[in-house]
Amino acid sequence: MALEEQDRGVSTSVVRAFELLDRVASAGADGITLAKLSAGTPKARSTTHRYVTTLIALGAVRRDDAGRLRLGLKLLELASGLLDGDNLRAVAEPVLRELGERTGETVHLGVPSDGHVVYIAKVESPQSVRLVSRIGSHALLHCTAMGKAIMAQLPPSELQVALALPRVLRTLHTITGEDVLLAELDKIRMTGVAIDDEENELGVRCAGAAILDSRSVPVAAISVSGPATRMTHERCAEIAPSIVAAAREVGRSLGYPVAAAQRS
Repeated sequence: MALEEQDRGVSTSVVRAFELLDRVASAGADGITLAKLSAGTPKARSTTHRYVTTLIALGAVRRDDAGRLRLGLKLLELASGLLDGDNLRAVAEPVLRELGERTGETVHLGVPSDGHVVYIAKVESPQSVRLVSRIGSHALLHCTAMGKAIMAQLPPSELQVALALPRVLRTLHTITGEDVLLAELDKIRMTGVAIDDEENELGVRCAGAAILDSRSVPVAAISVSGPATRMTHERCAEIAPSIVAAAREVGRSLGYPVAAAQRS
């Protein structure tokens, strides 16, 4: 949680509570013990215990029979309220379902956030072999179809910020060199489609397109993902027009006209 100490009007107690929630969330399905949660923090164990006790009482954190801490159902309730009221998600879901039926693969909707893409909606593939992903998880920009689709459409100043982010080597196919990545982004601008060619996860290939607002700035992206054995390069090229059309349809439904550069 990157808040400056001099920020005025910021409650340090609220910041501390969210820091603890972040650490519990990072522990994933295994959870975390109070001792580990307290370790390496400036606050004493007793102070951390007080915060955790309050978070448990509020339902934001839960403790299992083994004493390990996990996120509580109250957070899911709050997140569901946000997503249910989110106009982008509401508008996009029928389009995502249709795209999923057309392609037979997993469809995601993501939005840019702090140098990542956050999944906010998902349509599962009807195939027996599916992708493991969850709403609310973060993905990197430089090695995902949605991320690269968004990067390709960023204004120059924002693109420079994105390019300055660390480019983690996720697989042997991940693009980490700036010149190569810039060439890839130029190609995406021309075609409207970004390909994650097993760059984020071996054995998984994705194709994605950005959803642009009235200024041609990316507000979200749609991707179709599947095992590389099904999502061959030929298959990606075949379904690319449907992905671009879906992204444009969501943009139009949100009231964003299709720019002349997008019509070609």
